[in-house]
Amino acid sequence: MGRFGLALFAAFLVLVACAAFNQTAPMIEPIDDWGVTYDGRPVERVEFVAFEDLAPLTEELNYTAETWKAGQTSVPRLVLLQVPERFGEVTVNEVTVAEKKRIFFRMVLPLVLIANEEVVSDREALMRLKLRLAESRVPHADDLDELRSLAKKYRMSVDGDVISVTKLLATLERRIDIVPPSLALAQAATESAWGTSRFAVEGNALFGQWTFGRKGMVPEEQRAEKGDYKVAAFRTPLHSVRSYLRNLNTNRAYREFRKHRAAARAAGKPISGKSLVSALSRYSERGAHYIKEIRQIIGVNRLSALDRSKLVEGTVYELLPVWRSDS
Repeated sequence: MGRFGLALFAAFLVLVACAAFNQTAPMIEPIDDWGVTYDGRPVERVEFVAFEDLAPLTEELNYTAETWKAGQTSVPRLVLLQVPERFGEVTVNEVTVAEKKRIFFRMVLPLVLIANEEVVSDREALMRLKLRLAESRVPHADDLDELRSLAKKYRMSVDGDVISVTKLLATLERRIDIVPPSLALAQAATESAWGTSRFAVEGNALFGQWTFGRKGMVPEEQRAEKGDYKVAAFRTPLHSVRSYLRNLNTNRAYREFRKHRAAARAAGKPISGKSLVSALSRYSERGAHYIKEIRQIIGVNRLSALDRSKLVEGTVYELLPVWRSDS
């Protein structure tokens, strides 16, 4: 048995996890419990009424409608703090459909990249931990604590029966990974009606996540057979994106999604929305029709190129809409 095998055998006797190891959270369980620190980067807040008010900033950052249409992949750190009420009530009636889509994608893409960046940080920590465990004959207590912390964050209980650390590491490696921006943007578009739905405006809900037994928004036509569910509300759109990633990365309903993503990783292929969308038929009751719609949004809007997008380093700009219909 090699050093890695010995290390994992030793850890097998130390680390514990629940008997229901393969169980995850309920099918729809949003989160809103993470703070926003931006990893210590400088932050500036910019208030605006209409999106055109942001033109001087986006021009300075070289993030304009023209650079977007040209296939821009460098994205500034713009953080929309609230889905603007004005967007659904006024803006969509003032601009073309194409411009409405561009505004929506340009505002949501940085949020997806920031949330993915946080997941990548966790993944890198996991891979460093995996290497340390491979190099140690007996796992260090601090390493096991870190492993427990990651397991808890990605919804794997750490109390109960003994399990193999090999299995734990493998499962975490499948769970802690990015969601392709093209896929996230397409789902956000359809689930939030391009940022104009009641749930988006009232609760920053971009992905139609349901919740039971917590604060949320009651649908006007709530279906009794589904129970007392609500649509989850979030402090900011970024929290909504984070919750969406957490659902895809931990929920049992999306095991196939994680399996396909891991297979792409193992084969050295890019993680693309086009290749993974077929594994999300359980995201919506519409099944195959939903998958077809997401594929069309990705294709028609040429979103696949955005899977290569990268955040630029520098200041985080928090964008705060200040217009309200009753003002």
